[in-house]
Amino acid sequence: MNGVEHESVNNGAQKLRSLALRVISSIILIPIVVSAIHFGERGFTALVAFLCVVMVFEWTRMVERKEFSPAFYVLAGGAAAAMFAASSGKFLLAFAIAVTGGALAWLTVPKSSDARQWVLATSLYIIVPSLALVWLRLDAEQGRSFTFLLFLIVWAADIGAFIFGKLIGGPIISHALSPSKTWAGIGGGVCGGILAGALAAPFFFGSEMALAGALLGSGLGASSVLGDLAESRIKRNFGVKDISSFIPGHGGVLDRLDGMIFATIAMTGVYFVYMLL
Repeated sequence: MNGVEHESVNNGAQKLRSLALRVISSIILIPIVVSAIHFGERGFTALVAFLCVVMVFEWTRMVERKEFSPAFYVLAGGAAAAMFAASSGKFLLAFAIAVTGGALAWLTVPKSSDARQWVLATSLYIIVPSLALVWLRLDAEQGRSFTFLLFLIVWAADIGAFIFGKLIGGPIISHALSPSKTWAGIGGGVCGGILAGALAAPFFFGSEMALAGALLGSGLGASSVLGDLAESRIKRNFGVKDISSFIPGHGGVLDRLDGMIFATIAMTGVYFVYMLL
């Protein structure tokens, strides 16, 4: 076996191991998430709070290039306090704490550091969407059903993007964003979202909601794909492929939930406007 063939075999074996780890991790994590959504209350808030703090750690480590910085402690403390307020139904207070925590963390970063603006963005990019997810589950009418629908659409969009990207491939969207993201993958993500929305919405809200579910699925699927692209661009800016290796086969929590962040913003934004109207 020559060097090229040996390298090809090794790459193939590595991809299979990565896929196996990805599947195993999903098999373990999905029941935990489903149980947390179903039972709700403090269990769901605790899970979101834990993942939020992990994402804050991954983010601050990437942008500041050091672990357990003062900004991390301020942001993590703010996230924990905001989640505690949210678990008590005090969502306005929770959002105020999150924004204040971001501002205080910004003050801990030297003025000469390029990381300052990225630290300031942490509360808006990570903590506020996490709070919005808790609000959707705990405070919204039929919050459990809407949260399940959100997760199913995002998961389907992720699977659709992965399958279409691998099977169809084709032109790369932009090397500046990612060397592996294709237009086929985007189409697969949107299609996956539409399919999940059309199938799941009637189950949760009645058979007449299939079209509305498909429309919601298209929007959330597109939002999920955009979230994935946005984080890919940010990671390339900092020269990293995976933010961490917290989840075997998936990378970091932020690597796994980048699409969920954008989809949560879209879902809760639409629902909030619907409530106002």
